[in-house]
Amino acid sequence: MAVVAATTHTPVSERIYLALRREIMRCEIAPGTTLDAAAIADRYEVSKTPVRDAMQKLAADGLVAILPRSGYRVAAITFQAVHEILDLRAAIGPHAARQAARYATAAEIAELRGIVAEYAAPLDVGAMQQVARRFHVAIARCARNKRVVALSESLFDELERLLRFAIDFTVKAGEHSDEHTALVDAIEAGDGERAAAIETAHIRHAREFLIERLMTLGYLSESEIRIGGAARSTGP
Repeated sequence: MAVVAATTHTPVSERIYLALRREIMRCEIAPGTTLDAAAIADRYEVSKTPVRDAMQKLAADGLVAILPRSGYRVAAITFQAVHEILDLRAAIGPHAARQAARYATAAEIAELRGIVAEYAAPLDVGAMQQVARRFHVAIARCARNKRVVALSESLFDELERLLRFAIDFTVKAGEHSDEHTALVDAIEAGDGERAAAIETAHIRHAREFLIERLMTLGYLSESEIRIGGAARSTGP
């Protein structure tokens, strides 16, 4: 889901929803944090009603769990959540790259190269993630499928939360530019299979890196991953 900036005409419940969603996505409110409806209402100088409405939307997004007596808890980051997000990326990303190789125009190729050039500047991981988001969403647009675009935007919103949770935000320069340049080259050449293969490898490396980081930080255990893997293997 793409987050739209609130305006003075935005209903108060929507403004609270957007503000809390942004804080949760950026891990300014940590996973597992308990939220109190009364305290949030005081913060925004409103009644509890718009807060409850905002929390219902956050619950529908899977970002909070509703607790008894008007309490809420920010959703934890679990192996299942990591798996589901990256599994969808593995399904959608290569498809979008393959389709982009069929449909991308010269102007869209130039846009992609312009985004890749931004990696040359020193970036913290948050800024780098935003560049990556724009790059992959731009590829999704080249695929000429609005639903793929919407899913890509939603997945990168959730990936930002994972990355901010798992990674030190140190400044880096030039990271990912080589593989993204190779991806744009494949798209420009109309080589959909190569583009899909590059994106598949990129997503596989991201999965391995994220799971390793979350295990190192103690948020995922090997037993949880083994149990999750066994549950998937016995499914339909």
